[in-house]
Amino acid sequence: MREEITDAVTRWDISAADLPETLLAASTGGRVFLLPDSSIDGMALYRDDVAGLVKTLRHRGVDIDFAYEREDRRYLSEYGATEVVATIGIAVITTLTTDLVKSIVMTAWQRARSSLGPSCPAEEVDEARVTIKIAEIVRSENETVIRGLEVTSRLAEIENLIQAAVSDPARAELSLADSEADAPEDTTG
Repeated sequence: MREEITDAVTRWDISAADLPETLLAASTGGRVFLLPDSSIDGMALYRDDVAGLVKTLRHRGVDIDFAYEREDRRYLSEYGATEVVATIGIAVITTLTTDLVKSIVMTAWQRARSSLGPSCPAEEVDEARVTIKIAEIVRSENETVIRGLEVTSRLAEIENLIQAAVSDPARAELSLADSEADAPEDTTG
């Protein structure tokens, strides 16, 4: 009997302390940053299946980079694809746009494809269940606000769920000035 897991869109509690200073200082734009799977003693740990992911995505037109500099990251090998595909962390230094959502979905799809293996059919990749954690870093003249969004679903449904969450009127009404009550500690500098 297959366990049925429902789709979920929730807030992800992430703060400036959870992100590298270089990312917080990065220029605003349409670049996607791949967040590490974990970190130990200030060293970002990425699974080894992402080593070629950034290069592949750039070749496919996605403006993507690692959130941490080369000297601050390490790669770990994992042997269970289910665990590898499970969570993908992304950061953007601007409000989420349709193009950025498409880039995030493509990143998740390529990561799942890489994890499941190149011979895995596209239909099977579409059925993979993933969690995408998105840190949206929005700046005004006086402050930086970090809003986190966590979406769990089959890859085939992820884009629609993210688009619905981004277009939610309650989220759109969240102004930079009012965000302190709803967001984790988020000012830098």
